[in-house]
Amino acid sequence: MGKPISAFKRVENTIEWIIYNARWIQVPIYLGLIVVMLLYSYVFCCEVFDHIVHISSLHEADMLLITLGLVDVSMIFNLIIVVIMGGYWTFVSHLSISERDKDGEQFGHLGNLSANSLKIKLLVSLISISAVHLLESFVRHDVEPKHIAAQIAIHLVFIISALAMTYMDKITANSH
Repeated sequence: MGKPISAFKRVENTIEWIIYNARWIQVPIYLGLIVVMLLYSYVFCCEVFDHIVHISSLHEADMLLITLGLVDVSMIFNLIIVVIMGGYWTFVSHLSISERDKDGEQFGHLGNLSANSLKIKLLVSLISISAVHLLESFVRHDVEPKHIAAQIAIHLVFIISALAMTYMDKITANSH
């Protein structure tokens, strides 16, 4: 009777090993996000150069919209960085570069990343990006009120989701 249990245990161990190592399948996705950031950087630089060339024909409202667009790109980058670093750290492997951070100031915050804190950071990034898009819509006078109402609704859903996640995280922390 001991032999079938041993074979079963071997199969179970193999399945667990496969499941555990499947986390490495995410790495190409993170590398792809880095490529997206490089492409986005190129487009960003081209936009900035184009705006510099045409600076004399821009009005104040145009400058505000351009600035909001560039801030939006920056926040999208921040979101991508949170996804890459937080996801890699939480689900794949700890960054060995953090071990070279002697005083813990540069990468010390990564040790505090949990799946819940990562979700909250992502939601805060989405709320910030949504706020910039809302501000752009308010500045533009050609946006339909229905579109603005939909943006406000989406923005409120992000805020409510972040508050709910924070509350659930707090309840979970207090119950342990």
